[in-house]
Amino acid sequence: MEKVRLLTAGVFGTALLAAGVWFAPMPYLVEKPGPTLDVLGADVIAVTGADVSASTGKLLLTTVEVTDVGGGADAVGAWFDDRRALVPREAVFPAGQSDEQVQQVNQEAFATSESTAIAVALTEMGQPAGVRVSIDVREIGGPSAGLMLVLGIVDKLTPADLTGGRVIAGTGEIRADGAVGPIGGIPQKLHGAKAAGAEFFLVPEGNCAEAAANPVPGLTLAKVATADDALLALKTVTAGGVPAPC
Repeated sequence: MEKVRLLTAGVFGTALLAAGVWFAPMPYLVEKPGPTLDVLGADVIAVTGADVSASTGKLLLTTVEVTDVGGGADAVGAWFDDRRALVPREAVFPAGQSDEQVQQVNQEAFATSESTAIAVALTEMGQPAGVRVSIDVREIGGPSAGLMLVLGIVDKLTPADLTGGRVIAGTGEIRADGAVGPIGGIPQKLHGAKAAGAEFFLVPEGNCAEAAANPVPGLTLAKVATADDALLALKTVTAGGVPAPC
């Protein structure tokens, strides 16, 4: 009888703890697939001083959307949903920084990413004289769009269609030397890309292990360490081949 009482007390205590988690404010956020953007779209990359080619395919910039946890049910749902992830709030909004300060940091990172992408792309094209590039992407922050912006600029300045009519998504921070740095939210970006119709996904080499551990059926992963690797992957896809996998 004593064992029954102890067991009952333990179950009751666990129930109280669960109730506390269910109703207490959550120190977590939910990451989920955000919208994609075709960087070859008419209003994204503008080039002056050179002829611009058209493409029949798409190069998709991928994003992650971050939202508040909508209570215990939402937290549990996110835990069991491979499209979503629970992340500590302080990983997104560091202690001591306001939401406005975090947004400013992300906007500055994106602005740096834009300018670096333009410089790297023009270097790939041999620094053509008189060419000017501007980028108009709104409501996206952070550095992870860099790689796809490079590819979009090069595609526009190259007579050949680098997409081969395929839908290719990707992500990655671009550095001044053309190296592609790892980013966050790979599982969510893979799902977002697939939902947008992508067949291939360019993955920074530093994210390959995570991407390979979270495969999305029908989406082929291509490992890229540099902008040159990414351009080679596009060439391989256009030729009907399979790019270097993760």
